Amino acid sequence: MKRAWLGAVALALVSGCGPSSPPSRAPAPASSSQPTPTHPGEINLDEETPPDAESTAAVQAMLQRVARARGLPIKRTVPGKVLDRDTMLRRIRETVEQDTPKDALVAQGELLAALDLVPADYDFVAGAFALLGGRVAGFYDPDDGAMYLADDLGEEEAQETLAHELAHALADQSFPLAPMVEYAPGAGDRLSAVHSVIEGDATSAMLDVTLGSAFQMSEEQVRFAFVASTAMSDIGQKTPRAITSSLVSPYTDGFAFIQALRSRGDWPAVDEVWRAMPETTEQLLHIDKLLAREPAEAVAPPVLGALGRQGYRALIDDVMGEQGLRILLEDVGSRAEARRGAAGWGGDRFVVAMRAEGPKRLFAVAFRLRMDTPADAAEVAELFERKYGKDCRERDKLGPVAWGARGRDIAFVAGPYERDGGTPRARGQCAEAVTWLGEVWQAAPPDEAGRARAGR
Repeated sequence: MKRAWLGAVALALVSGCGPSSPPSRAPAPASSSQPTPTHPGEINLDEETPPDAESTAAVQAMLQRVARARGLPIKRTVPGKVLDRDTMLRRIRETVEQDTPKDALVAQGELLAALDLVPADYDFVAGAFALLGGRVAGFYDPDDGAMYLADDLGEEEAQETLAHELAHALADQSFPLAPMVEYAPGAGDRLSAVHSVIEGDATSAMLDVTLGSAFQMSEEQVRFAFVASTAMSDIGQKTPRAITSSLVSPYTDGFAFIQALRSRGDWPAVDEVWRAMPETTEQLLHIDKLLAREPAEAVAPPVLGALGRQGYRALIDDVMGEQGLRILLEDVGSRAEARRGAAGWGGDRFVVAMRAEGPKRLFAVAFRLRMDTPADAAEVAELFERKYGKDCRERDKLGPVAWGARGRDIAFVAGPYERDGGTPRARGQCAEAVTWLGEVWQAAPPDEAGRARAGR
């Protein structure tokens, strides 16, 4: 879905529907010889030119198969169009720039840098598009209701991509997608949950078509297939773990969620969720919390304090969510440790702030996290200490990072630092960071008591 949050740490960049179709099995090592594409050739991109008849016929044949497997009606035909990969990626990038405020894209990259999830001089937008460009195989566009397929796919990959993307088309015909995934300030975690449901639905339906049943693959096998296919590419090996994880998580977490629903009531149970989507990634990751409709705890945005008086303004103010917290913790601990630590998530809020000094831009980040219990907070604090050290640490490029835990709350601040081109330079020291951290604590005192939470 071209407007879906592909969240790096619960945000990331709005992108085309799916970096690629998920492989039905672990991919074989790449070779220099590619299968000869067997689907029809390109068509003119002029909007007045009708879709390629042969492509549309192939799409309609697959649409029938997907509709039978998914149990949704075909309400209208889906035109088929074939694009070269560069054109496809350009369309996706144009959509990102049109649908997402520029400040939000800038802030997402700075959030990753400030949290030490990407190198200080990493170009977030360019890096994410480079990874996407090597993986995108096709997409369904809800704006024109058409199916777009890359022109360099082998027959098997083309069939898998068609099945995955046409599951999106069928969902769109019964549950209009565009309103669900429209960008909204402060809605990052909810949009990540919705995106995961959408991709999990399409992944499960695709495996029903290509394997006979999605239950022939476990969650771990699907995750391995995604991770392996990314890791074996040159660009995947160069991409920071947090970004690859954020692009894969909607598929793997979504698949696990859909399979859990199907185990309870097959596709009718999934359709019920489409009518009332999860509000948080916590509800996505814990089906008992979805059934209880357990809300997140409200956490006030971290104050800018003295930085605000110095002219800093918030670029984004959003929620990371359990899925985003897990991705953050995976960067320092094992996957099992990260899942256990993130499972105690109760609520959070972060802010990315900026101040302009001529051509220079100064950035700072603050994050408030509330866990279910003090023990949950201590578990996350142990991983934070491994990554960020104790109390405060000064960094040459990204400025100081200071954090602390009190009761079931954790507060974190980073920066300020400046950018004048590529490599940043620290503009603050620990004394200022510790003062800011104190202001964050003072504005929103920690809650010492835990709360009763479903399933805990």
